[in-house]
Amino acid sequence: MSFAGEGFAPRRIILDERKLSTEYVPVKLQHRESQIEDSLRILKPVIKGEKYVVLSVIYDGPAGTGKTAVARKIGSFLASEARERKRIPPLVVSYVNAQEQRTRYQVLRKIGSDAGLTIPRRGFSADELASYIFDFLARNDYNLLVILDEADVLAREEDGNAILYTLLRLPELHGTRIGIGLVVIFRRFDESSLYIEDAVRSSLASTRLKFDPYTAAQLRDILWNRVLADKAIRETAVSDDVVDMIASAVGYDPSTGRGYGDARMALKILYFAALKAESEGREGILPADVREVISRGVLPAELDEEVFEKLDLHEKLILLAITRVLLLEPSRAYVSMGDVELEYEDLCGRYDEKPLRHTSVWERVQRLKKIGVIDARVESGETRGRTTQISFVGITRIPLNYLEGLLTKLIEREISSGRR
Repeated sequence: MSFAGEGFAPRRIILDERKLSTEYVPVKLQHRESQIEDSLRILKPVIKGEKYVVLSVIYDGPAGTGKTAVARKIGSFLASEARERKRIPPLVVSYVNAQEQRTRYQVLRKIGSDAGLTIPRRGFSADELASYIFDFLARNDYNLLVILDEADVLAREEDGNAILYTLLRLPELHGTRIGIGLVVIFRRFDESSLYIEDAVRSSLASTRLKFDPYTAAQLRDILWNRVLADKAIRETAVSDDVVDMIASAVGYDPSTGRGYGDARMALKILYFAALKAESEGREGILPADVREVISRGVLPAELDEEVFEKLDLHEKLILLAITRVLLLEPSRAYVSMGDVELEYEDLCGRYDEKPLRHTSVWERVQRLKKIGVIDARVESGETRGRTTQISFVGITRIPLNYLEGLLTKLIEREISSGRR
């Protein structure tokens, strides 16, 4: 994504671009502690140096749910423990991405390279290369941890079964005195396992760790962690509203099954919003930057005009009121129920419609939330007693100007046709 015609000023907001990339593994991996602990427990015999054993763990979950980050974090930690602190026996950690290494020879060559061997691109058969690598590991008393990423691709490749079979049955096939740990990362294990032969699937039948999509609350923690702990972005350039807005746009709601729950997507939005703010010479990110970035395709398009067409007239008027308040105040990510009701009453007057009472407006707000058009939250007031305020997240996946035009067109069409 680029912002055509916008020259980039000196970095005012982004402190370390690398820490917003998909390749970066943060110092602290939030909301994945149980997967890390379970993985280390399962792989413990290999980590402790046990030989003639193959232990595997399957990571299963959608994109952006922390699978690769957890595996890399574990691999980096174990390699450091073995190499520098010598708290565990010698261990080679190899990261293999099946998008890049698709044949048995390429996978074995990557493992050999990670073990410190120089291996020509040609000159060995796959079987000869396997014997060469595993004999080298055995002679040096190494155990091996292999992280097989994008295993859905591997399962569908011609060599996929052969690769898995070689690693899972190594002691039996080669009689090599090493222990092997496997972390096999799938996006859709149930679907991909159908491509795996029975003999391989039975050997792979190991512990399966689920990685559920991140909720909005979890994404807030992750985004703030990149700002505060990893120092990717200047703290003063980011507001609670901006972080909440991104998290709400991307977060997964377990009760409805809606939302992406993709941390990479959330970080991408934050990154491009920061770039936009910098390109305009500002010191901070505005909610309007987030909306602009999202409208340019960071999130998959979710505008279904039929959803809006099926709303009743007053639901359309309430949505138009939300949209107009947000357009009038681009620095705000949230608008209060009171502001929305005032704008709604003005719109009713313009269209010569009798406004609904507060309770009826509230009921329609709840319905709009339920069908996923808006997000609403209850806040405690600071005045005497408990007061309730509804805040709306701007309809962040749709440009507000476009939404205003669409709602206006639908409202005017409905009124002119006499439908209520």
